[in-house]
Amino acid sequence: MTLLIAHRGNTNSFRENTLEAFLSAFKMGADGIELDIHLFNGEIVVVHDFLFNQNNKYPKLKDVLREIYSKGRIEIEIKEFDSKILQPLKEVLNKFPRADFELTTSEIPLAPYIKESFPEIPLGLIFHDSLFHEWMTQELVKQKLIGWGKLAKADRLHVSLKTLKQFGQGVLVDELHKSGFIVHSHIFNTGDQSNDFAKISEWSVDQCTFDNIDILKLRNT
Repeated sequence: MTLLIAHRGNTNSFRENTLEAFLSAFKMGADGIELDIHLFNGEIVVVHDFLFNQNNKYPKLKDVLREIYSKGRIEIEIKEFDSKILQPLKEVLNKFPRADFELTTSEIPLAPYIKESFPEIPLGLIFHDSLFHEWMTQELVKQKLIGWGKLAKADRLHVSLKTLKQFGQGVLVDELHKSGFIVHSHIFNTGDQSNDFAKISEWSVDQCTFDNIDILKLRNT
């Protein structure tokens, strides 16, 4: 069964990347939550945008984890262009040794540094759609995903439904599995979400983030 992870928490009812959004998502049956982190003034804060408003007050990761570390999967996207975040992140995560963490990034050069710092925590490599082009073949996309995944020392590959649909669907998922990767996708709050949910199940996608908390209702239909 696909693991369902609330992207930035329950954003239908609460502001994204807040403790309230995360707690609500778990209460409503999500298997996990996704959050975004930055290093700011020596603290790791939970906020999405790279150019976030530095005058605002954002939750500290250590405070959020204290409340949710035992509730399910916690997918932490590291949004930095520098490895200096990794030591303070290690100090925070070491306080929660029993938590089910996954560290992710779309900053591919950063990925091997993350794996070196956290060899025991699964690493998810995020592939944006812009990395793939119409002229590419299914075989080329497969090679790129697997090759970059290995170079980055990733355990899990985050591939959008758009890319999966365009370049192999369930066959591509099977090939990534054969190469030893867990496959992660994402259901956006657009289009036919019911059909998208059916596809991730049909193609044996291992885990999936979602924007709309109502996706959880589809699990029981």
